[in-house]
Amino acid sequence: MTFDYYPGCTLKTKAKELDIHARSAAEALGVKLEELTDWQCCGAVYPMAQDEIATRLSSVRALAASKENGRDLLTLCSACHHVIKRVNNDMRTNEEIRDKVNNYMSPETEYHGETKVVHYLEMLRDTIGFDT
Repeated sequence: MTFDYYPGCTLKTKAKELDIHARSAAEALGVKLEELTDWQCCGAVYPMAQDEIATRLSSVRALAASKENGRDLLTLCSACHHVIKRVNNDMRTNEEIRDKVNNYMSPETEYHGETKVVHYLEMLRDTIGFDT
């Protein structure tokens, strides 16, 4: 099983050991984590303003890349998981936000919230069968 992997800023700076061991554990369990290329910080805080589009863009770029790859998007960072999952829900359920983001990004194929966002612990529970 392969997931697109969004490590997040903290796992690339202050929590490098967590990133290393999580990747190692996933590999030992037969799960491949393909790190997204050119990912950007998700902002670490979900934007509450409905008209705030710019702070959603990095999350949507990651989500759209996973959609293109045909894989679920997995993250280990709880803050990243929270932000990306909520932005994904915005793109699936809020037409105004979806239209503004897609118009701003001008993608070849619009993104409408199709990617499944998975936390590392959810992957262990659901895919491997471990009980969290």
